[in-house]
Amino acid sequence: MNALAPEIIVAVTGFVVLLADLFLAEKRKHILGPLALVGLVVGGVAVFNLMPQTVEALGGRFVFNPVAGWFKLLFILAGAFTAIFCWQSRAKEKLESDGEFYSVMLFTLVGMMFLISATDLITLYISLELATIPLFALAAWKKGDPLSGEAGLKYVIFGALASGLLLYGLGLLYGLAGSADLQTIRETITASPALWLAAGIITAGIGFKITMVPFHMWAADVYQGAPTTVTAYLSVASKSAGIAFMFQMFFGIFGAQLSEWGWLIAGLATVTMTLGNLVAIVQNNIKRFMAFSAISQAGYIILGFLGPFSESVPSMLYYLFIYVFTNMAVFGVIIYYNDTTGKENIDDYKGLSRTNPVIALVMMLGLFSLAGIPPLSGFVGKFFLFNIAAKAGYHWLVAVAALNSTISLYYYLRIVRQMYMEPPTADAKSLSMSKALAFTFLILTIGVTLFGVIPGIYETINAQTSGWLSALQLFP
Repeated sequence: MNALAPEIIVAVTGFVVLLADLFLAEKRKHILGPLALVGLVVGGVAVFNLMPQTVEALGGRFVFNPVAGWFKLLFILAGAFTAIFCWQSRAKEKLESDGEFYSVMLFTLVGMMFLISATDLITLYISLELATIPLFALAAWKKGDPLSGEAGLKYVIFGALASGLLLYGLGLLYGLAGSADLQTIRETITASPALWLAAGIITAGIGFKITMVPFHMWAADVYQGAPTTVTAYLSVASKSAGIAFMFQMFFGIFGAQLSEWGWLIAGLATVTMTLGNLVAIVQNNIKRFMAFSAISQAGYIILGFLGPFSESVPSMLYYLFIYVFTNMAVFGVIIYYNDTTGKENIDDYKGLSRTNPVIALVMMLGLFSLAGIPPLSGFVGKFFLFNIAAKAGYHWLVAVAALNSTISLYYYLRIVRQMYMEPPTADAKSLSMSKALAFTFLILTIGVTLFGVIPGIYETINAQTSGWLSALQLFP
């Protein structure tokens, strides 16, 4: 199969959805969501068919390998869950221009999928912009909502700054190596003040994408103002795309220098997880709460860049994989509850276990997984990342991360307490749910629980990626 098959399928699906939106009558536009979902499923099957091969296209500027394949599955999963939630909430959340919404989302996925397969700076940067720029429009999709417009504007401003920083840093790399090819740059560059400057600027640019402190300022306002389905998509797909870019930079180019930068990575991880956890404690709006939760999760994820690389790659991919299920489970409940009640404050979840016990259970499992409670998948994911930091000699960082996990348990328990210990409000009522949404929650719950009890997915990722790394000898 052609290495570009998954990207072609997703891109064609985007155009098909856009054309269908143009010609379908309004009463038939409810099929646009399932149509987008079918295209994503077919794209996911195409990715599976290519794995675990290594295939080139576009004269070597595009490479499909197991690492890229797992990232593409992450992106497709995030897009599929977002499509389902958007399809189920289209009437209640009042998202206009359904076809355009799905198409824009699918085109961002194409950019993300190209991003992890790019082998030169130009393709890499263009892919990142294709994955990022449409997100500005998605954040401001609610035309009549001032908060949504504010979210879109702030996202544009900070996104433009991040893109400028990245472009400047990539330009410095090109100047140092005299080539845009990632492998040539890796083999050519040597430690120098100019390389430190390039790496610092690039890290700052990526920091905006993954909500890493101190480049996180936009997250809370954008998460709160954007449509809830878009917030869910940003929290998973956009973060995964940022991590994919870091893979390309830190593993693909700066591999030989990473051992010297460990203390900087450890410092960024410390301040990111600590600030995210501490500020989340005082949040009342649940979307802002999840924004700072996402910031703290970014701190845990970047522990993987401390090496050794042969263990870092599968551990980070595994954590991102379970993060899709965990975060989407929580956001799925937030979307459903907001659509049916119009409420989005933490106090509004009082007594949810008595009126809607299934939804409360899904929410509780998702929150406990984010906190790292065994035997849920979040615990296993954090264990692998903490183990990487420990093997690199950063035992103090493992202690800090464990302390932060304890702090996070406190504020995640705030929501659980509201659901299970507080009496329901006077206007609380039992809420109905479609079969499609119920099935989606079932899949998410299985992912949150079984991937922790039976983490066989980690062994699969490890077997495929370690073989590829050893064959190419890219990383030490």
